[in-house]
Amino acid sequence: MLVLRGVVKSFRGFTLHVEELSVPDKTYAVILGPSGSGKTTLLRIIAGLERPDRGSILLDGRDITHLPVWERDVGIVFQNYALYPHLTVFENIAMPLRNKKLPRDEIKKRVEQIAEVLGIKDQLHKYPHQLSGGQQQRVAIARALVKEPKVLLLDEPLSNLDARLRLEVRGFLKELQRKVGAIVVHVTHDQEEAMALGDLMVVMNNGKVEQVGTPHELYRKPRNLFVFNFLGLGNLVPAKALGLGGQHLLGFRPEDVVLGSGDYVARVVRQEYLGPYKLVELEYNGFRIKARAPPTAEFREGEAVRFGIDIEKALVFRE
Repeated sequence: MLVLRGVVKSFRGFTLHVEELSVPDKTYAVILGPSGSGKTTLLRIIAGLERPDRGSILLDGRDITHLPVWERDVGIVFQNYALYPHLTVFENIAMPLRNKKLPRDEIKKRVEQIAEVLGIKDQLHKYPHQLSGGQQQRVAIARALVKEPKVLLLDEPLSNLDARLRLEVRGFLKELQRKVGAIVVHVTHDQEEAMALGDLMVVMNNGKVEQVGTPHELYRKPRNLFVFNFLGLGNLVPAKALGLGGQHLLGFRPEDVVLGSGDYVARVVRQEYLGPYKLVELEYNGFRIKARAPPTAEFREGEAVRFGIDIEKALVFRE
């Protein structure tokens, strides 16, 4: 288990403060937040590339807070992959093992094994510039995993890939984590990516952890307005505008809006066809409300449509 306790890091007017964060063994954890929220700083602290001003980091009960990078039993894959251009794929992957001065036969065996797992065994003779972006990423992951770390750290691993390749690699990363059994800590600003991959999600903002939980818990039971707004599409309407009374906001997801029946009448502003469903935007009492509809549903701009809200799934926030 990876545990952070009372970790604080301050620099240039910014402070990271993590009171307590635990990631169980064999867990795919995703740290999610906007730019500047502190997620990459947190990753660098776990890796040993930054030292916290105070606090402790434990891995399987061992305090690794002040250990150098190479003694932490942690592998890291950087956003730009950081491959050595003058070395072959084999030599790039072998680098951590050569630094440990392992026997040549052992190095060959372990490099070929991890290359097989990652599907790049036939690329071992090539140089980084001869590979696609997805292949370069696999080489970087292989280099991080070849020393068999207990924790694999991924810094925005999908950000340099095109949309099609992102989906492909996303599935590959989850399968890989199950095969190797390591703890994975994956940093991203992409909500969909986080919810698709994470067994555990950590939402950060302004240097602090806002909420930790499963994707379903955070999506359906956000602790505050920031988490609600940051995870997926959400509607926020004052309760009094819906005739419910009280000085609070009602939060609900587009899929919680029932079109065609209900207590309210709104005007259709626009609609977007998104394949499995349509996203319909309504105007009601000066507020915009997004709703999901079947892909074959037909609406006209300006049309009046009746709608309802699944109140049992709605959330209440302070105005």
